[in-house]
Amino acid sequence: MSLIQKVRASRFNRHGFIDVLLGVTVFQAINIALIMLFGNLDVGPDEEVTSSLLEIFFVMLLVAPLFENFLLIAVAAVHEKLFSRTGLFLVAPLFLTALHFKAPQTLPFPSSIRAIELFGFFYVFLKQYDLHKLEIGKCKAFLLSCAIHSALNATVIFVLSLFDLYFAVETIFSAQPGE
Repeated sequence: MSLIQKVRASRFNRHGFIDVLLGVTVFQAINIALIMLFGNLDVGPDEEVTSSLLEIFFVMLLVAPLFENFLLIAVAAVHEKLFSRTGLFLVAPLFLTALHFKAPQTLPFPSSIRAIELFGFFYVFLKQYDLHKLEIGKCKAFLLSCAIHSALNATVIFVLSLFDLYFAVETIFSAQPGE
């Protein structure tokens, strides 16, 4: 049995968790790479980032997944109480997608693409929670959903740092002698 078959047959791959985790992270890596390669990166927020890298990592890898997934699950629970499961997987992700758009700002790619990908990610987080909550409990299912969200954000950080490293190396080697 190959390594891939062993991983897919393991108990950690309940309801395709590892498949979803890998699929979402690979999709996000390709997505961010395409934005970096083909997006208009000159268009964007003008202000400089005033937060430290440690603060950004803490927020992206811990606070955002916990808070956003808790809010997503709370909205889904309220919707399920009021309307049963009718439209549950449309309303809760749409609500969180709408909350993700604050003041209009220029993105290096169309906002419709951002809305579609956010909806898809929130749908995956909610679906994974829903698939696991009866089998392993609500708390563990919540943490599993947060793990996917953290992996997604970690992928963004990783790909952006690779591009930053590439641009730094390109700048160093393109310098003219005497500069």
